[in-house]
Amino acid sequence: MDATQTNGEVAVGTIPGESQPNKTRVTTPYLTKYERARVLGTRALQISMNAPVLVQLDGESDPLQIALKELSQGKIPLIIRRYLPDGSFEDWSVSELISE
Repeated sequence: MDATQTNGEVAVGTIPGESQPNKTRVTTPYLTKYERARVLGTRALQISMNAPVLVQLDGESDPLQIALKELSQGKIPLIIRRYLPDGSFEDWSVSELISE
């Protein structure tokens, strides 16, 4: 696996493919239940391993509850990569996606 670094962010094990420009996105702007589960689990794990919390805490100590609060406020710093059938992909920031 190779690691590339851009603007302080590290992408590990990237798969070659074509990125879709943000204007020509074809996938839905809604966060799917599978993406939601993956994002919450990943962020809760990060919080449990002492990652900085990006929201004001009101007595919450459970990492999953903190991750839910971050998701509802749109402050989760993750990017979702959606692969398309032609081998290209779209990158969506979690804050760009509509979650209900």
